[in-house]
Amino acid sequence: MLGFKSFETAEKTLAGIEAMHMLGKKQVELQHLPTSSTALLVDR
Repeated sequence: MLGFKSFETAEKTLAGIEAMHMLGKKQVELQHLPTSSTALLVDR
């Protein structure tokens, strides 16, 4: 990866990676969250 063009791009990408790691570690269970909360977790 060569780098990010803007801070906003870096922030969103890293937040998505962090969310995926949390799901992988089973720190969050999606079945117990409403759909809007799930979207917020991934989209933050």
